[in-house]
Amino acid sequence: MFLEALSSLMENRDSLIDDCRAVMHVLGDCKAIDREMDEVRSEMEVTTGLMQRLIDENATRKMDQNDYRKRYDGYVSRYAALESRMDSLEQERKEREFKYDIFSGFLFELGEIHELPLAFVDRLFYQLVDFATVYSDGRVLFTFRNGTEITAEM
Repeated sequence: MFLEALSSLMENRDSLIDDCRAVMHVLGDCKAIDREMDEVRSEMEVTTGLMQRLIDENATRKMDQNDYRKRYDGYVSRYAALESRMDSLEQERKEREFKYDIFSGFLFELGEIHELPLAFVDRLFYQLVDFATVYSDGRVLFTFRNGTEITAEM
């Protein structure tokens, strides 16, 4: 069944390779994420500086403590929001790198196949197939690592 699904996948091999390369290009381009991370990092530094200046001001001169607390809490909230955004950006970058690696392995294996193997090759299966779903009616849906789905009959 896997070889049948692989055969269907290979019918558009060149187009599939081009599509994978295009997806990898998009996944690998993290300039916008890196730029935003730099901006958030910079804003975190500014917020930290404002907090420190407020603390120093409170320590050296008499301030209304309600006003101080309100301003300080505002800076803390802003910093927490920036920290959360930075975590999201870092996670998004890691996910893109992970997906890039998956596509890279998929593309490598696909590029190495010039003719279909005559027998099942487990390394090929694990490198190309994300998962297979077996239905009670005898169908098997192979979901390849690039997202392509091909149904085979038992």
